[in-house]
Amino acid sequence: MMRIRDLAGAGAVVAALVCTTLPAQPASAASSETPGVTATTIRVGIPYVDVAAVKAVGVDISWGSVPDAFNAVIANMNAHGGVDGRKIVPYLVAVNPTGTAPAATACTQLTEDDTVFAAIAPLEPTCYLQHNVPVVASIYPSGSSPTAARDFTTTPPQNAYDPLQLNVFDRQGVFKHKKVGIFGGTPSDQTELGQVQSDLAKLHVDVVSTATDSAPQGDIAAENGQVTVIAQRFKSQGVTEVVAVGNGSSIWPEGLSAIQSTYNPPWVATNESNFTGAVGGKYSPSYLSNVTTSSPLTPPAAIWSNAGTQQCVHTIKKAYPSDEIRAYGPTVPESEATWMSVELACTDMALFADIAKAAGKDLTVSSFVHAGYGLTNLMLPGNNAPISFGPGRPYALGPVYMVHYDPSQQEVVYATTSATK
Repeated sequence: MMRIRDLAGAGAVVAALVCTTLPAQPASAASSETPGVTATTIRVGIPYVDVAAVKAVGVDISWGSVPDAFNAVIANMNAHGGVDGRKIVPYLVAVNPTGTAPAATACTQLTEDDTVFAAIAPLEPTCYLQHNVPVVASIYPSGSSPTAARDFTTTPPQNAYDPLQLNVFDRQGVFKHKKVGIFGGTPSDQTELGQVQSDLAKLHVDVVSTATDSAPQGDIAAENGQVTVIAQRFKSQGVTEVVAVGNGSSIWPEGLSAIQSTYNPPWVATNESNFTGAVGGKYSPSYLSNVTTSSPLTPPAAIWSNAGTQQCVHTIKKAYPSDEIRAYGPTVPESEATWMSVELACTDMALFADIAKAAGKDLTVSSFVHAGYGLTNLMLPGNNAPISFGPGRPYALGPVYMVHYDPSQQEVVYATTSATK
């Protein structure tokens, strides 16, 4: 599912703030030591992306009405008993994503003024965690936190996903009878390169060479020059399969295309999103069509067609009949991607509710985190394969969706079923 990561570099504009009215806290609060939790309510902060601020700096996108989507989904949850009898009280704050100050201000407001129990999909989760406020579905990764709160997300970090996808590739015979060279696109890929080398060793894959493009980032001529040298070395060492890690997932095809390399062995991109960016760069299809890559996320078309997503569409349209919610389409411009509000509200609130329900009546930060770690084989709206968390692991693991480049369509194609089934 698309997130706001691509919009981080836009200019600064003033954000609007939207907040719901909070009912008075009853004196008989069941969890008086837990900020944001009473006997009958749970305060939840939703610092959503202010798309209007992004449009104001020339990026034409539309996600539909994110406040309407969250309000409708939460109202529907409350109408069906809330979470263990507690009503969810949403605090919606529009956050300008074009700078860091608005996100910090929203965090201060939600944690110190509104004293929410949890934050849903914040841009900068670290601030919430430092206030001991659990986070669900953050947009940017969180930093380390000295508190008990954790950031629960359906997207695993690369160091956790790599062993899973490499195991799938190995079962499919990608490395069979191959001599492998591992390529890092920038010095920052060194850590992942080392881990991938270790993962492949456990699979008894024959790794004969490793190399990293150490050219200054942004110096395309220097980057391509190093790709030339590395490709020649791989060829001389008999490398018949390249594993491009991290930034290498885009730099490898970019470099080969730029130098029109005659050396073009099959290759693996460990980072599908980086590879997809390379496809957007319109490099020669001959350097894209021989790739093996994958994604841990349900493909966009499958998210939209999922029964849980469509039920959310019905819920939101019933509450706000005038809201436009366009069906997902791969060629629909971002200026009309109004389905995003549905997918964000539906999936993120479902994950929060599942963790909170598992925590039980005694809802505290500690019980919430412990319950989140214990969720396994979880099916969320928009997912068509189960995901699982684990002890000390606030991120989900589960499906591996194969991805390839179709030269006839000149686009990336996602498998609709998980290769881990």
